[in-house]
Formats: sequence, structure tokens, C-alpha cells
Amino acid sequence: MTEPSWPTPATRPDAFERLPGLYRRWEMQQLLDARHDFHIEEAGTATDGTQLFAVYRRRHNHEEASNE
Repeated sequence: MTEPSWPTPATRPDAFERLPGLYRRWEMQQLLDARHDFHIEEAGTATDGTQLFAVYRRRHNHEEASNE
């Protein structure tokens, strides 16, 4: 039995859009919603040592998830 493979910006760049900017962990709650799938990547460190993340999103598609 194989695990379903979810698309990522690396495997399906046409499916995702990158949100502009870099985000701190506590800012994620302002970005996330139930209408999209998200892919979050580590993107470095701010001058104050805070970890930063790049965020990609695509429209949520239940059919695609069930077909893979």
C-alpha cells in the first residue's frame, strides 16, 4: 500500500502561488484558512534570530486528494 503523495511547489509549481514576503511562526494564524492547501518552507533567520518561513498556497481540491 502506498502513501498518497501530496503536490508541493517543487513537484507542481503551476499549482501553487507564493505569498509575498517571509513570515514568522506567530504570523501563520493570519495566513491560514480552510479554502487552501499550504506548503511552508524554512526561509532563513531575521536579524533578531527569529526563524522565517516562505508560504505557498493553492486552492483546496478534495477530488485530487482522493484520486492520488
